[in-house]
Amino acid sequence: MKEYLYYIYWVYRTLPYRWNFPKYKIMTIDETIDDIISNKKSISRFGDGEFLLLLKQQDLKFQKQNTLLANKLQEVLNNRNLNFLVALPDSLASAKGLRRFAKVYWLLFINTHGKKLSKLLDKKYSYGNANMTRLYIIMKDQSKSKMYFDKVKKLWTDKDILILEGALSRLGVGNDLFDNAKSLERIICPNKNAFEKYENIKIAASKYGKDKLILCALGPTATVLCSDLCNEGFWAVDIGHIDVEYMWMLMGAKERTAIKGRFVNESNNLDGYELDTELVAPYNESIILDLSV
Repeated sequence: MKEYLYYIYWVYRTLPYRWNFPKYKIMTIDETIDDIISNKKSISRFGDGEFLLLLKQQDLKFQKQNTLLANKLQEVLNNRNLNFLVALPDSLASAKGLRRFAKVYWLLFINTHGKKLSKLLDKKYSYGNANMTRLYIIMKDQSKSKMYFDKVKKLWTDKDILILEGALSRLGVGNDLFDNAKSLERIICPNKNAFEKYENIKIAASKYGKDKLILCALGPTATVLCSDLCNEGFWAVDIGHIDVEYMWMLMGAKERTAIKGRFVNESNNLDGYELDTELVAPYNESIILDLSV
């Protein structure tokens, strides 16, 4: 009962501004995935973290504020390359499909940062849906999650993929997320403050990503990287969260929880980061370059 009253209180506090927040054009999850696959589009996703860094509000747990990063994020927002999608959370347009905790969070976020944010966004542009990788834990109707994951998996069916990820992200390790890919290689990047090595990461992606689908899971660094790579003719998809969300679905998790052997920004891993023995060799064999040190 107390939780429900808390929810009603914050909805009451935030609705007046929510009604005045501009209605931006944001594709559905299905439309976004279809556009990426059918038109071979690259995509960069903006979430609360990217907005906070762009607005120079605060550090993130895994990325310090950086003036250059803020400027680059602004460039991404303004990128209108026809082969590129800027993506926003559909929660900026409507919170109807979200679970209660996510509704409250985004109502508060808009109430706190909406005025500044609305000066940077474009009411004429059709944004992709950043929640194309947030397919389970925040969704009110989780019965659709498997269908969405199956659809996303079609993106890399029979394709050579290059993953750029943090040192403890380990996308697809211990699950079947990328089993339908033709081949998989990894470039390991710093788990925290990856943007400090941005130029090295970009050079490596350009060197090893030719004729491959490049999947980036590096927080705000991925947001910038996918835009830059697209402008240089690569196919780059900001895919962060997809593996964690997939694991949560497989686990039947009811809340954001730790995953053994992975760094999950939204929870504390008390089980440690050691991989199960049978997973170590395949994971190490997929690594073609380590930029994490």
